[in-house]
Amino acid sequence: MADVLSQQEIDALLSALNSGELEASDVSEKKQKVKVYDFKHAMRYSKEQLRSITRIHENFTRLLTSNLSAQLRTFIQIEIDLVEQVNYQEFIASIPSKTILNIFDVKPANGKMVMEINPQVAYAVLERLLGGQGDPTERDGGLTEIESVLLQKVFSRAFNMYESAWENIENIKVQWEAMESNPQFMQIASPNETVIVIAMRTTIGEITGRMTLCIPHLIVEPILPKLTAHQWFSTMAKTKEPKQHELLKKNLENVHVPMIAELGRGRLPVSDLLNLQIGDVIGIDTGKIQVKVDQLTRFLGNPGLLNGHYAVQIDEVIRSEGDELVK
Repeated sequence: MADVLSQQEIDALLSALNSGELEASDVSEKKQKVKVYDFKHAMRYSKEQLRSITRIHENFTRLLTSNLSAQLRTFIQIEIDLVEQVNYQEFIASIPSKTILNIFDVKPANGKMVMEINPQVAYAVLERLLGGQGDPTERDGGLTEIESVLLQKVFSRAFNMYESAWENIENIKVQWEAMESNPQFMQIASPNETVIVIAMRTTIGEITGRMTLCIPHLIVEPILPKLTAHQWFSTMAKTKEPKQHELLKKNLENVHVPMIAELGRGRLPVSDLLNLQIGDVIGIDTGKIQVKVDQLTRFLGNPGLLNGHYAVQIDEVIRSEGDELVK
């Protein structure tokens, strides 16, 4: 319904027209605000989806920091600088002509993503691996074949945890595929395809640089419906506790515990012990067989045979302090 002007508003409008303060064309024309939209920079991700992607990669940076700190045995700090969506051509234009690019294959999306590593950061990693102090200030050359293999192994291990960062949203498999130094030789997406760029500020000792992760839309598209706050928190609530419980149970099942079945005990004077000969018989206390777990008696049983082998049938479980905490 159109707005109806009051008599006072009509009088003010006529007065403005008569005085020349307002033109008739200004009254008759409807002005509309036009927002410029560039189809080359299509925004495919909402702010909520970008926040979810940021949370996932914040978790990944924590895992990556722990992994690299353990491998290099030095202070490492990795923090997210920015998460944004750009087209692939802009990403290629933003990185140096000579850099270090690790390409990873992502399943089940059948796509590829890339980690661009500032050369100074890569050289600092190599310095630490090869026994140095991690100061690559005098280094400006390319990588040797041995150094390339070392970097491949470091980041292949590190990206094993990338799957863990996504596990509450999607089960993905990431595998290192290749290493490049010139971005022009790398084509993981079409020039106008939207990609997500995650820039991570990395500090290794006294050296600070960036590692930048580029994820094409092809990889993220199948899981976009899951990148909402509701889906994020409901998935975590459903999977966090059961997965931790199952993981703990699985790890405990593979623990090897020594067990000893003690048939009985006997006492002998040292003089008799020194004079023992083949065929002598030592008398022992008869009774229940004590089954010990790591030197602690936990079961009582009776001797027997099972499939032609000596065996102990458990008759009684010996409880000890703290057993009620183990379920």
